[in-house]
Amino acid sequence: MTRTITRKSERATTSRTPSRSSRPSSRTRQTSGDLPTRKPGKGKKKRSWLFYGRAGTGKSTLASTFPGKVLFLDIRDEGDDSYSDVEGVEVRDITSWEELEDTYWWLKQNPGVYSTVVWDTVTQAQQLLVEEIGERKKLKKGKVAGDWGTMTKQDWGDVASQLKTWITNYRDLPMEVVFLAQDRVFNMDDDEGSAEGVIDPEVGPRLSPSVKSHLCAAVSVIGSTFIRRREVVKKVEGKTRRKEVIEYCLRLGPSASYITKIRKAKSVDLPNFIADPSFEEILEIIQQGD
Repeated sequence: MTRTITRKSERATTSRTPSRSSRPSSRTRQTSGDLPTRKPGKGKKKRSWLFYGRAGTGKSTLASTFPGKVLFLDIRDEGDDSYSDVEGVEVRDITSWEELEDTYWWLKQNPGVYSTVVWDTVTQAQQLLVEEIGERKKLKKGKVAGDWGTMTKQDWGDVASQLKTWITNYRDLPMEVVFLAQDRVFNMDDDEGSAEGVIDPEVGPRLSPSVKSHLCAAVSVIGSTFIRRREVVKKVEGKTRRKEVIEYCLRLGPSASYITKIRKAKSVDLPNFIADPSFEEILEIIQQGD
């Protein structure tokens, strides 16, 4: 597939951050008649998704199975070879935070052009912000923005605040929104289960703790990608043949160590993982309760 880079949109003349609707006056508030409601799970907009894992475990391949015309925001990932043969996928290279914001405004002002947008990856988006803040600081020779001692608490607060704002802005677009991230092991104090002060590991997206918490709360589905190797035994002409099979998997079920999540009906049973996952397969699981 020819690599397609969408044209950079013209700078929006509106505010860089979407404005909130003004508070309605008492004259426009509904105080009588039936209150508009809907059934749970019905009439909802598109979902948002987070897939995290080590490099090469199938995150981008999974995102390329999403419906309609898919726009990958290649945030210095350069991993589009894995979906180069997939029809309906386009790529926009993101090399600055400004380009990420401009893309949001273009998508907001041109609804329906794409059905899915993918951040590949949100981990690199965070690094973009860190480096742009670092450019305004005088760093010691050999130091890179983000290294120990190069960022103040206020700097990290600015990074987190901006990331959270734009994660939410993208999440609210009228399309499937997919965030991809590298993984990271966090050490968490188990306040309830460990009187001895044992530290239990937790695996999640490679982001600062506050951004990780915000993103995990914001999306509808969280899955962890991994590779499973298993041995298949077959009888061929009376002889036993063993072959190692490699499967690309997505962990979805509840886990004590990995962050996972699916907003679904209580009656829906989740598998621990899916081999060779796709959008349709995950959606079928979610819709079991409909």
